[in-house]
Amino acid sequence: MRRADVLIIGGGLTGLAFNYFLRKAGYAVLIVEARGRLGGRIWTKTTGEAVNIEMGATWLGQKHTHLVQLLNELNLPVFQQRLGASALFEQQHQMPVQSIPLPPNNDPSYRIKGGTSALIKALARHLPDEAMLLDTPVEKVHAKADGVYTFSGASTIKSKVVVSTLPPHLLSHCIELQPTLPDALTRLMQQTHTWMGESIKAGVAYDQPFWRENGQTGTAFSQTGPFTELYDHTDAEEGHFALKGFLRNDMANLSAPDRKRLVEGQLLKLFGQPALEFTSYEEAVWAKEPFTYAPYERTIIPHQNNGHEMYRKPYWNGRLFLAGSETADAFPGYMEGAVRSAEWVYQALSQSTVL
Repeated sequence: MRRADVLIIGGGLTGLAFNYFLRKAGYAVLIVEARGRLGGRIWTKTTGEAVNIEMGATWLGQKHTHLVQLLNELNLPVFQQRLGASALFEQQHQMPVQSIPLPPNNDPSYRIKGGTSALIKALARHLPDEAMLLDTPVEKVHAKADGVYTFSGASTIKSKVVVSTLPPHLLSHCIELQPTLPDALTRLMQQTHTWMGESIKAGVAYDQPFWRENGQTGTAFSQTGPFTELYDHTDAEEGHFALKGFLRNDMANLSAPDRKRLVEGQLLKLFGQPALEFTSYEEAVWAKEPFTYAPYERTIIPHQNNGHEMYRKPYWNGRLFLAGSETADAFPGYMEGAVRSAEWVYQALSQSTVL
């Protein structure tokens, strides 16, 4: 049986940031992650041509002060997202593409140099191999008189505290908790939107930024799709080039080849023949990721119940905490929310007598 002071369910940004804070304070921490990789909804795919394309969390702003502070502490620089002064706009399939002016960008977005996964890699350096279990989906968490027991397959882990960083709806759907949580909290979890759960991100890599040579910015918006938003995804060094954006959510019902075929048709219409000369196509359908998303039993609107105050209370007499970006008191769903959530749980545990 494995033992730890604190068991963290989920190796995404919240879990890794929380581990970072705890280890600086000298606690024994163990992270269990269902996937075979760390990062959760931070997922940078690297093509064979070494182009980084973000399939998950991508952008931050200067208003995300807690995240910015963490990036500074880890010596991770950022660079401004390129938008340009104009964008392509597709209103209807049968109408020609328009070029529209963009307003001045007084609140620019930024990306992390080296890809968003650079943040995950930096935090993972503070997680020893023996303190991490990958490919370990948690099935049950039971609180008993002598500790909290977490079960995954044939493995059992005993800890003083368990912190779940899963999206609340996913936690309510896939892990048996004993004793059960209050009915009001359970209903809240079942009715909490999972950030990015319905999103589809896709990107295409190129040898050269042909759109710039044609006087275009790479920014495009469409009311028809498949891309509804598209952006220049060139890296900080201006050495690797890509376009990346969001596909219509309903395209999750199509096959991957069909989505790619529709993407190619739209790229041809937006940019012409050079857009089809991409070296790689990458996509992520988050509704197909069972360790992020579970179907809802009823209609849930975007951001519903994100940041609810019930998520910022300890349960099981201080031995269970619900963390993760959806639970944050500010910027829930964003990377900023994930860091704030980790900080809140760390402060709450620092003031408790459980550890």
